[in-house]
Amino acid sequence: MAGGRERKRKSSGPLHGGGFGSGGVEKGASSSMAPRRKSTAAAVPVLMVPDTDSLDCDICYLPLKPPIFQCAVGHVVCSMCADTLKDARACHVCGVAMAGGYRRCHAMERVVDAVRTPCPHAPYGCDAVPAYHSREDHFRACPHAPCRCPGESCGFMGSTTALLKHFAAAHGWPCTTKGRVGEMLSIRLRDGFNFLVLKNPHAAGSAPCLLFLLNVAQERLGRAISVLCIRPHVATTASGVVEEPLSSMQCEMVLSRSGGGSLCRCHYQMSDFQVARTDLANGMPSRDGCFQFVVPHTVVGDDDQDRIEVKARIVIN
Repeated sequence: MAGGRERKRKSSGPLHGGGFGSGGVEKGASSSMAPRRKSTAAAVPVLMVPDTDSLDCDICYLPLKPPIFQCAVGHVVCSMCADTLKDARACHVCGVAMAGGYRRCHAMERVVDAVRTPCPHAPYGCDAVPAYHSREDHFRACPHAPCRCPGESCGFMGSTTALLKHFAAAHGWPCTTKGRVGEMLSIRLRDGFNFLVLKNPHAAGSAPCLLFLLNVAQERLGRAISVLCIRPHVATTASGVVEEPLSSMQCEMVLSRSGGGSLCRCHYQMSDFQVARTDLANGMPSRDGCFQFVVPHTVVGDDDQDRIEVKARIVIN
């Protein structure tokens, strides 16, 4: 094959048919042709495609999506490759002469738009069936992508909605659900894991809320509070998190005490810090990847040894 490489065969899988009929478009037909009558054939719910290479560009091997072009022999190429080779006098795949370059292939466009595949996150509640060529875009944005439970010996995985139910039913961890992004909230935190669900008025689609983990850990001189945003589609680094830009997601945390402590009669501390995000796929991230809001033991009153009340506001710019 001229200019080609040996292709790797991909595994087969169920693809959903879009109900296209057997009618075709003659080679070289233009988009101005009379509209094709809708097929009366029944839709085929599931089709098997043993070799999905047939749905990929013959040059770059990426999934084909409209507009699609072909040579005189029938080798199909994507629009980017066709544009790159617009001055070519021969097909890059087979070498056949092409006086006018690659021609539009409307029939293949209908095929790739009709072939659909279920989302791999279907077990976690996603019922979307995107087109084969759009499956990766959907996969990266799917709100049902699973996150892992932060429990050390717990292997539960699910969407953030499923995680919330699991936290309450399996672990009894406290969760605050009344709040919105940008609002200052008073939160009573106990040692261990605490969760916060905030409505995000700027969110689009089916994920209008954000889930945060506020972890309170005992330290030698006090308690350290860290804040994580539990989100899917996070490519973790060595520290276990991917930190968003400082202007993207921030937390303002305030602790103010007056009286009550045996050693400290008045105390105020405030920090404005970046919120790290994680899908917890590799467990809890290392402490080096998260800001630690440390509350001294001497600030907490004797009656509040198991609880800390702070004010927190999370802002997304």
